[in-house]
Parts: sequence; C-alpha cells; structure tokens
Amino acid sequence: MRIISRATDNHEFLEYKREDKLLSRNFNVTVPLEVIDSVKMKFISVPLLLSTCVALSLSSAIPESLSLTKSSSNIHAVLVAGSNGFENYRHQADVCHAYQVLRSHGVPSENIIVMMYDDIANNKENPYPGRIFNVPNGTDVYQGVSKDYTGPEVNSENFMKVLKGDKELAAKGKKVLQTGPDDHVFIYFADHGGTGIICFPSDSLTSQDLNETLTYMHQNKMYGKLTFYLESCESGSMFNNILSDELNVYATTAANPFESSYGCFCDQPDIYTCLGDEYSVAWILDSEGNVISKEPLETQFQHVTKTVKNSSPQEYGDKTLANVNVGEFQGESQSSIDAFVKHAKVTGQYNSRDIPLFNLKRKLASNLSSNETSEAQSKLLNVISGRRFYDRAIRNVIDELCTKGFCSHAADVLSIRSPLIDHNSYSKIVKKFNASCLNVAIHYYGLKYMYAFANIVESNNFDPASLEKFQHYLEKACLNHVVAHGYDAII
Repeated sequence: MRIISRATDNHEFLEYKREDKLLSRNFNVTVPLEVIDSVKMKFISVPLLLSTCVALSLSSAIPESLSLTKSSSNIHAVLVAGSNGFENYRHQADVCHAYQVLRSHGVPSENIIVMMYDDIANNKENPYPGRIFNVPNGTDVYQGVSKDYTGPEVNSENFMKVLKGDKELAAKGKKVLQTGPDDHVFIYFADHGGTGIICFPSDSLTSQDLNETLTYMHQNKMYGKLTFYLESCESGSMFNNILSDELNVYATTAANPFESSYGCFCDQPDIYTCLGDEYSVAWILDSEGNVISKEPLETQFQHVTKTVKNSSPQEYGDKTLANVNVGEFQGESQSSIDAFVKHAKVTGQYNSRDIPLFNLKRKLASNLSSNETSEAQSKLLNVISGRRFYDRAIRNVIDELCTKGFCSHAADVLSIRSPLIDHNSYSKIVKKFNASCLNVAIHYYGLKYMYAFANIVESNNFDPASLEKFQHYLEKACLNHVVAHGYDAII
C-alpha cells in the first residue's frame, strides 16, 4: 500500500492505494485530514472494492488533538509482544493492531505502554518493508505505534517493573504505570507459553511471579479495575487455581490450561508467516467494529468463544467485572472508522506449536531461487532434527527422575495432564530448568513438555527439603541428556 499526500482546494488528503498482493485489488481510500468539531474525521470518498471483509485501523490518522472522554483519560494499557523473529510475526502484529484500536477509541498515547522487539517491520523476510498487517486486506498497523521497550528491553523483569510503577525505570525516562485507585488498567500479552509459564525473547515469567505482581498492584492501589487478555498456548494455566477473585482483576485467555492456541491467516500469498492469532484477532476485531462503550466484557468474551474454533478461551478472576463495558478498559470514544469496519473471515488457522514447520513447508512449496530453496530446506531439517532430539531427551530426563523416586515411569508422566495447583513449587522448578537445562524462551519447542513437571509437582507434595533434592537431580539429568544439544534454537 502506498500512502500519498495530496491537496485539492482547501483540503489536504491522505490517499491509500493498493499495490501488493496482500491487500485486495482495487482498494482505494481517500481520507481528509481536517477534523470536524474536533471529534470526527470527515470521509469524502471511500470506494472499497475488497475481495474479503476488511478490518480497518486508521487510528494513526487520528490527531492527538482528538477530544477524549473523561473516562478514557483514566484508562492505562500495557501491550506486550513477548517474541522475536519473523516466524513469530503474528505477536507483534496483534499488539500493533491492539494499539491502533485503543487509540481509535480515545485512549491517549501517553497512557499506553508498548513492549515489542521491533524486528518485524524492517525484517529482510518482510515483503512489505516498514509495514505490518494483522489481517488480510487490512491497513498497516505499524505506522504510529509508540514503541516504549524494544530489543533486549523486552524482558520479564522490565514487564513486572512496568506493572509495579518502578521508580528507577521512570527516572531513566522509561514509561511505567503511574496509576491510582481510580484508574482502569488493561494488560494484553501475546507470545508463546506452556503450563504456568509465558515467554519473552530471552527469558520467561511464571504464573507465580505474574500473580504476585498483580497482588502487589492491588495492595498498592494501582488500579480500581484491571483486565488481562492473554494469548499463548496453555494460557489458562497462568490464572487457573491461582488468580484470586478478590483482586478486582478479570482475565481471559486464548486457551484452557491444557491446549495450544492457534495462529491465523497463515495462508496469505507472498508472506511466509501467520498474520495473527485466532483469539487475539477475535477480540481485536470485535473491539474495532463495535460500540464498546455499550458492550460488556462478557459479551465480548462470548463473541470470542464463538469465533475461536480451535481452542477454548477461558475467563478467570473477578467475574462480576464481566458486566463492565469493554470501553472502560479500551476507550469509550466512538472510533471514527467504525462505519467501515467489517469482521474479516478468519482463515489459515494453525496450531501455534507447529507454525515454524508449517511456514517453512509452505515456503518450500512456492517459487524460490535455488539459494532460497537450499536455505529453507536447511532450516526445516534443523527444526525437525531439534524437535526429534528434544522428544528423546526430555523422556530420558523424566525417566532418570523416576529412578530417583519422583515418578513411576516417563510414559505415565507424559500421558496425563494434571491441573497445576502448587504454583509456588512449580515456579521454582521452572526457573531451575531454564537455568540448568534449557531456556524455553529461546528453545520454545520445550514448552510443549512443561506439563510433565506440573504432573510431578502435583504427585509429590514437595516440602522445601524434597524440592531442593528434586532440583539437584533435575540438574544432573539435564546435564546427562540435554545441555550439550548444540542447537541455536529448538523451535
């Protein structure tokens, strides 16, 4: 898409012209820049000939002077894409789109904190340099996004500090939540996850640490009401059996504690990655296309559960907050483009665990040069090899732990899925595993098997002494079977 500035008579326009295959043919939108009554954009010409439904996010064209409702100024948001790498394009696309939606509904940019690695828009694999798309036939959602934490700054420590309003970060000029008991806080996180764990590019965050952070925020009166939308595999396990309903926190997740979430729009021509995530696209398009100042959170959640076909979204925490309108967390100003928003038909869904394989296989089936084919084949073989290695290695680790009396046999441990209840013991084991065995933030295929350690935790009733003993044997087993794996990333 080309963006052309032109002027006619007394008006200046931004003209959007389609020039690539990701966008539909004959797409032409002309938008005047002046603001009528300081509230609405006046659209002079909007010929839209689209091949499929369009989800438009033109909030980047909304000037900062757009008048805000009083309640929108009390809304604060933290939006996090916890991954990097082009194969994880969808997470940053989700977050950028969420940013545009909040802005279009009147949330001030200074009230939104964005954490994203920012290696996608100008990635050499991106066929549309400088642009990010979250839905087919949609607009560039990257333009205008305020990126507050990028690159290595995107980590679990900074995330928790942001939520706690860390004074040292603030003194360095970094944005942190500086909120009080009258404020509404919206947190949205998208990345890989496993049982009781979500990831950042180089480290991870356990359910125990996340919920302790939310408890700190509540105890320090950092919000009146808080909603948390979480996109990851097994995301329900971050709140199940741990999030108190007394914290004034309402959370929804892409999946239950035992299943994968799904990427979507993984079938688009010329771009060998998924544009979005099924759960995230569902809530984002719902917020973008509805009058959210009148839509209860529960209504949005029910829409998401009906829209998401491949996982089971869940809700946790204080469910009385589900009666509060979405707009109280995402902005109550009516978007000036709602009249043109249509729900895109979601296609190309794929299990998030296997998207790296799917992307490479689809790329190899396309028209590539000999060098590109060789590179893609090498990457695919490396991904397959790394997965096969880890499938064997983790079974060997568990078998060795079973010989020490912590379980019966690896086959038994791997064949069941126990709900995680002892989040505290499990959190300590996860940290030991990441430090001594495999950093699952980098080697995120390993997240697939973290449930095995939850099973062991729930069958052992660890006390401090037995937990320390288990961690000792875990480190030894990892040294025997995993540490010398030799892979840059097992994905």
